[in-house]
Amino acid sequence: MRMSPEKVKHLAARIVEMMAAHEKVHLNEDPLAVQVAVGSVILDDLEEEDDIEREIDELLSKHARDIDQDDIDVEVLRKKFRSEIARRRGVVL
Repeated sequence: MRMSPEKVKHLAARIVEMMAAHEKVHLNEDPLAVQVAVGSVILDDLEEEDDIEREIDELLSKHARDIDQDDIDVEVLRKKFRSEIARRRGVVL
């Protein structure tokens, strides 16, 4: 995870503050409950990104010999893998 739980909590609080301040948004739930829900969604998304990165690392490791032999740019390949895995999972990065 690239973001600490404290940072996620702070970000979720700021999002809820901005939502509550917006004239067209009315929170039907307690702001703290909304903050917890927003934080949970953020954490889920970060975990999904971490899972994708682990899958990319596995693929790169599995094909390391071919990558070295063919002198393939690993970062370009990493981006292609990331896009394909995200598309397959239905994730927008």
